[in-house]
Order: sequence, then C-alpha cells, then structure tokens
Amino acid sequence: MNVYLIRHAQSEENTLNLRQQVSRADFNRIVGQSALSPITPHGRAQAEAVAISFNGIPIDRLYSSPFLRALQTAEIIGGRFSLAPIVLADLREILPRTMPEQRSARSLRRLFIQSYLEMLLPGQGSPQGEGWREAYTRVKRAFAAITEEPAENVVAVAHRGTIGLILWGLRRSPQWRVLSRDLSNTGVSLVQRVDHRADDEPFG
Repeated sequence: MNVYLIRHAQSEENTLNLRQQVSRADFNRIVGQSALSPITPHGRAQAEAVAISFNGIPIDRLYSSPFLRALQTAEIIGGRFSLAPIVLADLREILPRTMPEQRSARSLRRLFIQSYLEMLLPGQGSPQGEGWREAYTRVKRAFAAITEEPAENVVAVAHRGTIGLILWGLRRSPQWRVLSRDLSNTGVSLVQRVDHRADDEPFG
C-alpha cells in the first residue's frame, strides 16, 4: 500500500505576514477562524497541478481534513478521478491554543511559537482541549483509519502539523517506510507499507 499525504494548497491564512505586530485578541481571532480559511487563486492552481501529477496512478480512496482549505484541495484532486473525498475529523490541523488577552502587541510568528510551545505543558491544550500528546494520539487514529482497508494507493489531504506528526510517528516503524517528505503547500509525502503483519502498532 502506498499512502500519499498531501498538504493543502495555499490558503488565505498562509498569506498572512508573520512579521506583523498583532494583539493577542487578533491572534485568537485568527486561530478561531482557521478552519474556515479558503484556498487562494494560486492555491487552486497548485491543487490542479498536483491532481495532474497523479495521472496514471489509480487512486483507491481519497481522504480529507474537514478544514475548508484541505477539503477544497481534495475536491479538486477528486474531481479529476471522480472520487468524493471521505472527510475524517482526525485529519484536522493541530491548532495552537488561544492566549489571555493583553494590550501589548507581538509578531504573529512569535505568538504562534509561544502558543505551540505551551501545548507541551500538561493541561495546556488548544481550544479543543488538545495538547501535543493528544494530537499525536489523534493522528495515530487517523492513520489507522486511512490504512485499515486494503488498497494499492490512498491519498489523504491534511495539514503541515498533522502530516508532520504522522511522518514522525512512522520514523522507526517496521511496517512502513517514508519514501519522500514535502510539507510545502500541495507537497506530497509518500509512505509505503513494507510489512503486512497486522499485529504491530505502526507508530512508535
């Protein structure tokens, strides 16, 4: 089995200037609206290009995160192969936690880094109550769902954080080999099953 993990196409959120100074209220608003960020016209062109790159590869199943940018990307890919995306909630992005509001402004990049680092602490999850430990458990479930049924080629459209955790979890797996890794917009990471025994956990 080949599993193609595709990061969504460029979204409006991806075009934000990370150097801009924003308040924590603005940061919280960005996080709160993240799931609704659509792809840009450039992102649509990216999605169409990656769909063309799969010509000649028979796709058995197509999965997608429920976030709009991933679903739009998956729909463009699926449209080329007459496949409707199967939406998996567990493929959603790993969102940073919202932050207590303060008057001082910080760069958007700094607030993202601070928020994600705080998710390493016990009890410091995202608005969904998710920290990094919970996110890792979730992406394990997602990968298990994607690979549960036999198939030759499976495609899953998700996010940088989600795909990154899947690849990290498979790094020492005796069942799976990571053949390529690309976390850029519409980048394709390929993992391949090399051991078909079902009694071992694929993630370390």
